[in-house]
Amino acid sequence: MNLYLPLKLFLILLFILLSIAANAQNETPKDSISNKLNEVVITQNKKTFTNTNGNIKVDVANSIYNSIPNAVDLLAKLPTVQVSSDQESITVVGKGNPLIYIDNQKVGINDLNALAVADIKTIEIIQNPSSKYEAEGRAVILITRKFSKKDSFRTEISEVASFKKNFNNYLGLNSNFKKNKLELKANFNYNRLNPWEGHSIDYQIPAAEIASKYDVTATTKRNQYVFGAGLFYKINEDDYFSFSINSKLQSDTFPINTITDNKNKEVVNNVVTFTDNDSKKNFVNSFFNYQKKIKSIDTQIFTGFQYSNFDQGLFTEVNNNFNDTQFELDQIRDQKFQINYFSGRIDIEKKLKNEIKFEIGGLYSSADSKSDVAIFYTENNQNEWSYYDFKEENLSGYTQLSGKIKKVDFSLDFRLKTPL
Repeated sequence: MNLYLPLKLFLILLFILLSIAANAQNETPKDSISNKLNEVVITQNKKTFTNTNGNIKVDVANSIYNSIPNAVDLLAKLPTVQVSSDQESITVVGKGNPLIYIDNQKVGINDLNALAVADIKTIEIIQNPSSKYEAEGRAVILITRKFSKKDSFRTEISEVASFKKNFNNYLGLNSNFKKNKLELKANFNYNRLNPWEGHSIDYQIPAAEIASKYDVTATTKRNQYVFGAGLFYKINEDDYFSFSINSKLQSDTFPINTITDNKNKEVVNNVVTFTDNDSKKNFVNSFFNYQKKIKSIDTQIFTGFQYSNFDQGLFTEVNNNFNDTQFELDQIRDQKFQINYFSGRIDIEKKLKNEIKFEIGGLYSSADSKSDVAIFYTENNQNEWSYYDFKEENLSGYTQLSGKIKKVDFSLDFRLKTPL
């Protein structure tokens, strides 16, 4: 018992000394705090929407909008922008159909369908565009693509499922690699869509003993494959060149069923029409952009080239069943449509004194399209063909002087366009 008490006190004292030594080792000397501070990160919540002189700018990359499956649906969510039910046209409230630009290059609705939302940095809705843009637009939707600032490799996979009368699925893969001055991008999207359309009408003229009623429905099975690849090389802080290519391949099968009941006095007819449709829409678009800044004269030069191809086909068979007899082939239609488009542009911007800026530029564009339609009528065993070829070349230029004198903003511009 006499040896136990000193041993117990010794163990307690040893435990206390070990605890003090451990705490002393974990403490950081005051004069070494600055050596462990590697970086300071300052975060700020950016506004999703900003309004400058009536122009609305949307920060897509840092908002919930970057989770929307495709670019057309994204535009439909923005203020003043309306998208048609078939997603084939876009309007700005009070301005009509806008011009659409991606990185200073004019594009169409098909380019939007082939653009991945993950590549969009900002979207600006310009209510009063200058002469830098095409003259036929009273509004411009300017889309700016984003590029990375730090070396990184990132791959994102997204999956969106939705119900719009029927089930729709969007699967996306987006990859980005940046090393020093070079950045590579690639994206792939597979969309399985099942849109449904229906329409019915019922009218009567009792005095003439006339009545008509029909009901039509269409259920589509649509497969979309969206591909994209791009290269961006930053020569220095102000100069760069980039190349990108986007494509969308789409196939549709959409049978249309129509039930028609007609009555004219004593004559009553019931017609069931079955229309089988098989369609394809293939689109490819490519850009090449180069920007150079001449610091000695404080002038920036931008030049860009664009090539697009659109190929569409529709094959249709129409069968009718009169008064519950049997289905008989009525028509066979084969329609083909193709467009090729090329453009080259140059923009020169010179900064003068007192925040005054002078701009001048030009655009060359050429397009050719072909449309072939063949129709076979089984009733009289005849064929009908039509061919349409179209070619167009245009040359346009603009000049603009803008700036600010004291508190007054001003802009003087002139644009000229002529066919070749």
